[in-house]
Amino acid sequence: MDRRTRKWVSLSAILALAAIGGGWAIAQWRHGRIYVSTEDAYVRGHVVTVSSRIPGPLLAVRVQENQFVRAGQALVDLDPRDCDTTLARAEASLAEARSALALNAAQIAQAQAQLQAAESQQGLAEIEKARMGALQARESIPRQKFDQARTAEEVARAQVAAARKQVAAAQGLLGVSQSKVQVAQAALDQARLQRSYCSIVAPCDGMVSRKMAEPSMVVAAGQPLLAVVPLGQEAVWIEANFKETQLQRVRPGQKVRLKTDFDGRRFTGTVDSLSAGTGAAFSLLPAENATGNWVKVVQRLPVRIHLDPDADPEHRLRLGLSVEAEIDTRSR
Repeated sequence: MDRRTRKWVSLSAILALAAIGGGWAIAQWRHGRIYVSTEDAYVRGHVVTVSSRIPGPLLAVRVQENQFVRAGQALVDLDPRDCDTTLARAEASLAEARSALALNAAQIAQAQAQLQAAESQQGLAEIEKARMGALQARESIPRQKFDQARTAEEVARAQVAAARKQVAAAQGLLGVSQSKVQVAQAALDQARLQRSYCSIVAPCDGMVSRKMAEPSMVVAAGQPLLAVVPLGQEAVWIEANFKETQLQRVRPGQKVRLKTDFDGRRFTGTVDSLSAGTGAAFSLLPAENATGNWVKVVQRLPVRIHLDPDADPEHRLRLGLSVEAEIDTRSR
């Protein structure tokens, strides 16, 4: 190959490389205008803290760290002896209140029977008074007989009034006894509820994490014992922190391509929403920009991304794992 030929070959190679580089640059420019990406993305999810509702010593801890549990599965048992004593006392109080209620019902029945007897006596006394009045009008009997009949009728009327008051008093006591039964029943229900708190169960499906409970440990009401992290499709999402200069065309509903640093697996998702504020706005010590020495810093806004159905069927994603996110701004 002569010198001139080599020159043309070299020039052709340079032009080809320039064309390839230019094409690659144009492709990257077009890709950058359509897709926005970030490596500042992490797996987020719910963390359900399990606490004790009542104080007492722990009798048994049935789970271990990183163990998968089902909703309703027993996690921790508290010593139930104090609750059993309170429950037995509440049951005895309810039985006593019901006995008093039955006694009041019997007293009402007795008072009503006495009222009926007094009303019968009053009716008989009225008939006797009328008969004696007719005889005394014809002067067939002495005045004293009529006075005795009238007095007997007044006594019978007073006995009826007294019997009616006894019935009313017994009914009033019945209302008090019914209220006592309701109070005792409420106390028994409360005791049973407190007894149910001795067995702490899993609130949802998930993995046990941050286990601090140990047998024989005395806990207070509200003290966290462990956490259950649900790893289902609906309980895990991606939080990607994009620069504010990248979000001009980002809208909810756009498709997202995701890649985990954990195992390099790729999956897809959908933009759910944009946060109401940047990370700096919600920080414990927000930046004070109203100063003389101010330097503009590009802020990042969290974008919540929901995983597509069956994106993680094996539940391999864990909270806090790093993810690379790329949003297709053409999709809606």
